[in-house]
Amino acid sequence: MIGAPDYSPAGVDEEPRRVLVGPQPGPIAQSVVLGFRALYVATVLLALFWVTSGVREIASDSQVVVRRFGRIVRAQQTGLLVAWPRPIEQVQVLPGPQRQLTQDVSVLLAPSGKYQEVVWGVNSNTRASRTAAPQHAEAYLTGDGNVVLITASLIYRINDPIAYALEEEHVGPALDRLFRATAVRIAAGRNLNDFLVVQTNADQSRNGQAPIARRSEVRESSLREINDRLHALEAAGAGLGVEIEQINLTPSLAPAAKAAFDQVIVADQTAERGMANARTDAERRRQQANTEAEQLVSAAEATAKETVTKASVDTASILALVHDERTFQSRDSLLLREYRARVASIMSTGRVTLVDPKSGARVVLPGKQP
Repeated sequence: MIGAPDYSPAGVDEEPRRVLVGPQPGPIAQSVVLGFRALYVATVLLALFWVTSGVREIASDSQVVVRRFGRIVRAQQTGLLVAWPRPIEQVQVLPGPQRQLTQDVSVLLAPSGKYQEVVWGVNSNTRASRTAAPQHAEAYLTGDGNVVLITASLIYRINDPIAYALEEEHVGPALDRLFRATAVRIAAGRNLNDFLVVQTNADQSRNGQAPIARRSEVRESSLREINDRLHALEAAGAGLGVEIEQINLTPSLAPAAKAAFDQVIVADQTAERGMANARTDAERRRQQANTEAEQLVSAAEATAKETVTKASVDTASILALVHDERTFQSRDSLLLREYRARVASIMSTGRVTLVDPKSGARVVLPGKQP
């Protein structure tokens, strides 16, 4: 009997023990065994892959938010992330704080017919279209009673990933509403010329600020106010987790008013061109008059100097005799001699005879001697 204990007495020669081998498994059984082994290995590999699926590297321009059973537990910036695999923890990848995102401010629902007629120039009778108006533009009322169309795009970054992950679906509409509220307030406190060039240079100079500076101030005021509103939401516990970096504003006029403003600008430019030409001509005439006056003064000064010099030369000999330190008798004789030398040339005669008034002669007539 196989497997029964051996009770043979000691010292008796034992017969060789026989080992009975059962039948070998067939190919189906071997295939089943190999299949179970392969399934075990695959299960181990899948379990290992599942356990290590939460380990990943975060790119330098990204950040992640980790949720455990749907609840946010932490946020992590660039580096190696170690998290539990799904469905225990879910990893949401967001743009990093250095990456800038862009959002165009959307247009509200279709306005009323009166709005379209006043702003866009759309008339139901003519069935005109608003193709001439900028797309995605909203109309705002300025402080001077005009209407300006503004197309805006917001450039922002994520500074609080947890708040952004909680409000991700509402960030876009919330930014649109915040910009519209800010634009309404900014436009109501300014005139149309702060957005577009619609005034003359004289009006602009009275305002005391250049047009480019006013446009920049409008953008900076809008950026500052919308960020203040975001900070107020954050302080109230409803932050969006974003911060606006830049606002691109593209103002334009309504098609109904653009033609009139264009005519005003053309007339203004024509008048300025005429004034500039008049100023140029006046300046040219003034410079020409100054040149002629300088020439006349120079010529008069040269003539006066020449006359004075000639007079000085003509009287030099007489003045030298007057200032001579000789006796009066010799000076008188010298003066008389000089007078006799000059009087002939002055009177244009060939011969001059001087008669002493104290002598007896009264008249001397030229003639032939007998």
